[in-house]
Amino acid sequence: MVKKLAAVAATTLLVCAAAAVTATDASAMTSPVDCGVYSTSEPQLAYGSSGAPVKALQCELNSSMANTALVVDGVFGQSTYNAVIKFQGSTCAGTGADGIVGAKTWAALDRWSVYGGYVC
Repeated sequence: MVKKLAAVAATTLLVCAAAAVTATDASAMTSPVDCGVYSTSEPQLAYGSSGAPVKALQCELNSSMANTALVVDGVFGQSTYNAVIKFQGSTCAGTGADGIVGAKTWAALDRWSVYGGYVC
């Protein structure tokens, strides 16, 4: 009886440990990314812009949209431009798709990037 009880206790412990690891992994995948580590400034940005605000933009685009995979390098080049156009044209942004990141695009990115679950 003692051996049987010990086996049940060991099995329960293993199941609980596995569930805890799975829950941690799942929350890590959907937890939001803090893009403010790059910059909290949200100036108007366009193709050719560079610097910390562009890194924040790239980070927020990666957090907001699936299959973006932008390199966060601070250079607003063709890949970043394409991602901005895609985001602006989505139902999430609700802005005109002009490739220029102004107040409306920043506001939409701020709103959606906090979810970290690729909502757009």
